[in-house]
Amino acid sequence: MWEPQGIYSKFLLKQPTILFGDNAIMGLKTYASSRVVVIHGSSLSDDYKQSVLKAMSAFEVSFIKKTWEGEPTLATLNPTIKKVEDCKPDLIIAIGGGSVIDGAKMVRTYYEFPFFNVNETSFSMLNWKTTLVAIPTTIGSGAEISSASVMYNDKEKTKEFVVSHQFIPEIIVLEASLIKNAPKKILLSSMVDALSHAVEGYMSKIDNLLVDSYAEKAIQIISQYHEVISKDIDEHYLNKLQLASLFAGLVQNHCIVGATHALAHQMSAFGLSHSNAIALFLPSVIKRNIKDTNANKRFNQLAKHSGFSDGKELLNFIETFIKGFDLSEELNVLKEHKEEILANDAFFQQALNDKGGQGNPVAMDKEFLKDIFKEASL
Repeated sequence: MWEPQGIYSKFLLKQPTILFGDNAIMGLKTYASSRVVVIHGSSLSDDYKQSVLKAMSAFEVSFIKKTWEGEPTLATLNPTIKKVEDCKPDLIIAIGGGSVIDGAKMVRTYYEFPFFNVNETSFSMLNWKTTLVAIPTTIGSGAEISSASVMYNDKEKTKEFVVSHQFIPEIIVLEASLIKNAPKKILLSSMVDALSHAVEGYMSKIDNLLVDSYAEKAIQIISQYHEVISKDIDEHYLNKLQLASLFAGLVQNHCIVGATHALAHQMSAFGLSHSNAIALFLPSVIKRNIKDTNANKRFNQLAKHSGFSDGKELLNFIETFIKGFDLSEELNVLKEHKEEILANDAFFQQALNDKGGQGNPVAMDKEFLKDIFKEASL
């Protein structure tokens, strides 16, 4: 029987409003506002801009393209913050991937609280006057349901997490039309990211029965419908995968994930995308963790409750899924820097200190992480 690891659990009952299905954006018509700002990335189509304008036809709408690439820094956020200040919105819509949504969380924070300091300001003071709407254009990141905003530390060359339940957007809109034309490799690797949230969250030492069913359902949906990404994409099934990603993100938000994320976060310094790095490490982390008797029982339980006969079948599904798209370029990066990284104790110390990996069900040390890295880079 899986035993809790001595860390208390909680479940956030105040969840956002979730709009999904065909033309879900039109649900925003019912929310009162006077001035709306849309923060977006470079991929926002003119057609979807028109959908936003139609939904917000009664209000003044301004579109602002994000001024940062990848994870934002305060310096790269500042130009967007200034533009938002000029518009004085009472509703902010973030349309994009995890980077856009995370950045928008911090833009709202500095717009409303200009003197906010990550290390000094009490998060309890964040009593919002504006409403934040997240419309993800990718699957997998979970940023739309996350209490965290991921920033980049230029000096340390690492990702940093600013965490408060206050950061969860008030409204989430899931529109399959926004992701159906994304490159299939990106969609597939992003689904692995969602799988990792469900698996690592479920196996986390922060044991939380209240979110277990979300992890099980997320894996069940992904295993049932992931093939639609490799074929002619049906928006109905793609919307189901969006919901699976959201369920998995909710799990991650309540149960800190583990070694897969601890290692993947360090690989951004070598140019690897988060989801591709996750795909490289996830199978090796699972194999290493389930050598532990309790973790193995927990993984088998997850498998059976998700529609698999046992943990072996679930692991085989994950490995087969990952082999279904080309990671040769990313694997070459791992091999190219293998000796350099293995000789760099700071890399593994940063992984051990990574707040996003503290939930691993098995105690980690540098040798534990090095063994996983070696196996993943074979």
